[in-house]
Amino acid sequence: MSADIQQGADTGVKVLKKICIVFNIIILVYLSSAVFSQDQAAFSGNEPTWLLMERGKQAYNLGEYGLASRIFREILDREGIYPDAHIWLAYIFEQEGEYTLAEKQYLYALNEKSNLYILEDEITVLYRLAEIYRKTNQYGQYEKTLLSIISADNQSDMLNLQYSMLDSLIDYSFDKMFELYRYEDTKYSKARRELGIFYYRTGRYTEANINLILPVISAATTGFNFIYDKTADYDYYNLDLHIQNMLRYGTLRDFLDENNFFQSCYYLGASLYAAGYNEPAYEIWRIVYKYDADTWKIRAGRQLEAPFIEPIITHRS
Repeated sequence: MSADIQQGADTGVKVLKKICIVFNIIILVYLSSAVFSQDQAAFSGNEPTWLLMERGKQAYNLGEYGLASRIFREILDREGIYPDAHIWLAYIFEQEGEYTLAEKQYLYALNEKSNLYILEDEITVLYRLAEIYRKTNQYGQYEKTLLSIISADNQSDMLNLQYSMLDSLIDYSFDKMFELYRYEDTKYSKARRELGIFYYRTGRYTEANINLILPVISAATTGFNFIYDKTADYDYYNLDLHIQNMLRYGTLRDFLDENNFFQSCYYLGASLYAAGYNEPAYEIWRIVYKYDADTWKIRAGRQLEAPFIEPIITHRS
């Protein structure tokens, strides 16, 4: 009898899954047809702006950039000030490789940032602008934009912390530094990593070190807190063992990948070496070589065999 009940339950689950699949297909078809119907007729002017925004986003996600552009421009004609529409127009221009036009749209959005639907989108816009400046070799603007992202952080206090961390790392070891300092931040880590790499590549090695320390120690702190919350009994002994423990958790593996942890470590080692601090550089490169499985493992291996400093790029606005 129990077998019959189980079989019936399994059948019910399968039927439910099929119903969900059909329902999702219906919704997708409806949304797609709703979007494309806009391409067949003029805008009625009766739809609320939020619905037009959703139609424009849907068109963008379907690769219909011309239609999406018309929708977002209609919103701007209607509203006058609507920074979210400027942002999505910038996304379209980026997809088409029109970086100058994308930059203008992002700057329009920033000029009206107080009217953003989600105020935190200002950070997203700044990151997209920074990427445009990097791709187009506008290094002065690239640096300025990254600095504007981290400007919301308390700079005077953070600089004192960064230099204290660097002193501890140089005078003792990474492990001693981590014993003395714990710091967790995901909001500014990407900007600090990119800024640190940029400073390394432009020959400003102390600035590179103090910026690259934070994303490395922040990721290590996040991993420590995660494991401690899971086990309620976790101690840090050394970076090697700590990374080994972090990689046992799929969530932390994904976190390290998403936050380019081994890239940050590699360039921290590179900037330390360039500044003349060989031992901590080798220590960090050995960790990267041992635990990364891709690009940074290969590059760390080359550094361990025959260390070198990357050529300095020319800095221009």
